[in-house]
Amino acid sequence: MVALSVAALLAVFLLYTAVAGTSSTPQVQPSELAGQTGTLSLTGKVVGPITGDSHSSEGLQFKLRDINPADATKPATVAVVFHGSKPDMFKVGRDVNATGKLQGNSFAATALTTKCPSKYTDKKA
Repeated sequence: MVALSVAALLAVFLLYTAVAGTSSTPQVQPSELAGQTGTLSLTGKVVGPITGDSHSSEGLQFKLRDINPADATKPATVAVVFHGSKPDMFKVGRDVNATGKLQGNSFAATALTTKCPSKYTDKKA
């Protein structure tokens, strides 16, 4: 009886992992964006200029670059177009996470969140 219960639990766990694992969204930085398809989570640092309005037909337009670029002399960047509610803390220099799809040479974002830098830096004693 115990063996059957354990086997049933393992079967449920495997089924859950198989189903939940296929719906995850890949997280990439601008340098890893080439060749990606489908919905992605793009993480990067906002570089200017920021133009447009997120509620207009043209959308909010800006560029993202890798947060810690491997080649600091020429970091990878990608143009982003966002339609929706802009986060309060959104500005040049802020690390953000945009969810959307690559369309041509730009990233069409449907969701945008900012990262609080104080949560990711070492605290001084």
